[in-house]
Amino acid sequence: MSDPARHYTFADVGLRGDRPFRVCTTHWDALGQPVLPGDDPDAASGSSRVLEMFARDLDSRDAVPLHSHEFHEFVFVRQARDNKHVTPGGQVPLNRGDVIIIPPGSLHGLDPMVGLHKTDLFLQPQWLSDELRLLWREGGLVQALLSTSLFELDVHRGLWHIHLPEAEITACEAELDCITREARLPHPSLALFSGCFLKLLSIVDRCPHAHTEVSVPLFDQKVWAITASIENAIEQGEEPDTNRLAAQVAMSRRTLDRVFRSTTGSSVGEYYRMRRIQHAARMLMDHNTSIKEIAHRLNFSDTAHFVRVFRAKMGETPGHYRRRQVASVN
Repeated sequence: MSDPARHYTFADVGLRGDRPFRVCTTHWDALGQPVLPGDDPDAASGSSRVLEMFARDLDSRDAVPLHSHEFHEFVFVRQARDNKHVTPGGQVPLNRGDVIIIPPGSLHGLDPMVGLHKTDLFLQPQWLSDELRLLWREGGLVQALLSTSLFELDVHRGLWHIHLPEAEITACEAELDCITREARLPHPSLALFSGCFLKLLSIVDRCPHAHTEVSVPLFDQKVWAITASIENAIEQGEEPDTNRLAAQVAMSRRTLDRVFRSTTGSSVGEYYRMRRIQHAARMLMDHNTSIKEIAHRLNFSDTAHFVRVFRAKMGETPGHYRRRQVASVN
């Protein structure tokens, strides 16, 4: 395997605010030569970012080297022939019906590619957190993936490797085909994608998790109530009142912070500040909303304060972040 420091961004797969998902099916039947079935939105023009991203990394052994990325990747294996999924911890053989879920930041690769028929689904983490109220009560994989976006916990650096029985494979393929058809449209429906994606996760979550490197955190209703109240405060342009939150869940303020931190890894205040920046990142994808307006709506004292806080958290200014999202479109 080559340099494990390779890292891919949203632009590499064309993810952006109005298209937070991409789907691509490839059947590698010869050295470095994928057969394009035409389900990737760009495949018909021969300019698929997804395929180019992997093709340029193939070495003489026809392998995708260890890499990580900003987005979630879901790999659905349709057929395999002596192919292996590679992580720093070793290699796992691939078989029809395997599903690999790779969270942002996790190193992985494939070796070899010849004989592998798979569908990749790429997903922006921000999209999951935007659907917070709908998704939180689902539990299982849905809650674990959601926590990747909401909380900064060590459990996020790992993989799920799940094997589906044949009936579940067929059910997943039907949902993937539906997502594929939608992805071809100039303006895909995020509501339709949401339904298909949640059905996929529900199907996969009912199957045994093999080689799982991620422990799924458990969140009780009090933690959910606190996060829901924080969402309300952010959307109303207010700072959450910690004393009111504590009274809402019948806890002292000290107990509230202890319970919330032990579950999420953050204090209530730290979570609010992080979540506010996540809202800002989502709003920056709407090019009709000015940076000044975003700062005002999210209760920053002024635009300069917003820029300082955003840069401290994200490592770049809001303007640079927005320009990177524009680059994802081109």
